[in-house]
Amino acid sequence: MLTPKHSRTLLLVTIMLLILASGCTSLSTIPGDVNDPPGKTPITPALSTLRGVINFKGVNGFAPPATVHIGSHRIVTNNGQFTVTGLEAGKYDIRITADHFHTYEGQVTINSESVMLNVTMDLRFTPYEMELFARLVWAEAIGEPKEGQIAVAASVLNRLADPRYPNTLEEVIMETVVVGGKKYYQYSPVLDGRIWELNLDRESDKKQYEKAMEAVYAAIAGQDPSLGATGFYNPDKVSPDPNLWVRQQPPTIKIGNHQFFL
Repeated sequence: MLTPKHSRTLLLVTIMLLILASGCTSLSTIPGDVNDPPGKTPITPALSTLRGVINFKGVNGFAPPATVHIGSHRIVTNNGQFTVTGLEAGKYDIRITADHFHTYEGQVTINSESVMLNVTMDLRFTPYEMELFARLVWAEAIGEPKEGQIAVAASVLNRLADPRYPNTLEEVIMETVVVGGKKYYQYSPVLDGRIWELNLDRESDKKQYEKAMEAVYAAIAGQDPSLGATGFYNPDKVSPDPNLWVRQQPPTIKIGNHQFFL
């Protein structure tokens, strides 16, 4: 028979065992890294899209290709348009280059919304060079089909890109060579002065000039029916001698009365 003292002792032992059992259960549920700071859930940055339209002064119809640099992206445009995806919000430097146009440099701010950029590229040729160019095309290709006029203009631009020739449009058109101690212009209309016969005050001449300018801009936009030629000649107006310099040049294509060559 338990005495009141023994009963109290047994009750205290029972309570302590229950408390200890409860404490062990609680400890078993505590994670091993309970003392470490709670980890942060990675936040995926919102990505946006940049769309752009590039206008080229003077160019109508199909636009020349341009290269767009923004961040780590490099994109070649398609008919003056481009799209860049996967851009994080922020401010970016942007650089756009295209043959025969001044480089565009600026900044664009990207946010969570799709951004639209509209840029106009300025031609790097002076108004005088453009007039000189159109006059040359008119004098060299008057009476030729439109394709032939564009080919003449393209061959001039191909010279401009060729390290064998001067590096400005005016210098290419007005270039001279020395043969037998005499100085000669590269293009016969410059040599004989026909390039200056076009009178822009006459309506008929003005229309011819405008057609020539259309061919010039078509070539600037990237059309090249000459297939990369840097020169041309009329086979019917030069000596048939196969040793003649122009007849020894690699031919590309014949359009109208002109044989184009590399």
